[in-house]
Amino acid sequence: MRMAHDGSRLIIRSFRATHVLAFLFVFSLLYFVVESGLLAWIVQNALSISGQDIEEQMLDKYKLTAHRHIQWLADSTGRNTNAVNDSFVNSEGRACRNTIQGRTSVTDDRGYTCERAFLMSNGCCEVGTQSLRFSCVWCDLYTGCCSHYEQCVSCCLKPEQKNILLKMIESTSGHRLRQILSATDQFELCMLKCRTSSNCTFGKQIQKREDEILLQAGTESSFFTLRRHSQDYSTGRRFR
Repeated sequence: MRMAHDGSRLIIRSFRATHVLAFLFVFSLLYFVVESGLLAWIVQNALSISGQDIEEQMLDKYKLTAHRHIQWLADSTGRNTNAVNDSFVNSEGRACRNTIQGRTSVTDDRGYTCERAFLMSNGCCEVGTQSLRFSCVWCDLYTGCCSHYEQCVSCCLKPEQKNILLKMIESTSGHRLRQILSATDQFELCMLKCRTSSNCTFGKQIQKREDEILLQAGTESSFFTLRRHSQDYSTGRRFR
């Protein structure tokens, strides 16, 4: 009996010693992981990967619902772009956002482009012969490139551009997609699109076209004196 009892005590001691060694090993390993910064690196990377996955999922979701959470000009003006509601066109009693940065001309959030002399105090272009709406005059309608930022925004604001802009959103990814999806309406979307377009070069062909029209107009520099000389560039073709 005594030998059996001693054997049991020996087994218990060995078992305890094994547990103590295992505990010391685990403690030493954890200490090394924490002190070396390995644990922080693992946690940081895990959170980063998780955050990226969540962000990508959210962006994909917003891409699918962009047609709903972005306010489109077509929804305000109706299908007939010429038959715009008087309350929308009439600039009295409302303030307009505009492209601001243009040195000689600006485009407001209704799609009108005018020289600064015809920009009213409420930020809207004066509607009349000295303003153009949804003008694509200075844009290459095949490549979607425009020589002026203001013209790019104006052309992009055409109500029928909605489907083209939705396709652009669908094909965009990364940082640019995050910028684009921050837009709440078509005006903000067009400003972002025209400002961040990476596939457009404001090149010599458009400048050559401008020079030719200027010569036809008697070398006058006013943007709007060229309107009647350049209507053929915006007829029957779509900005993209």
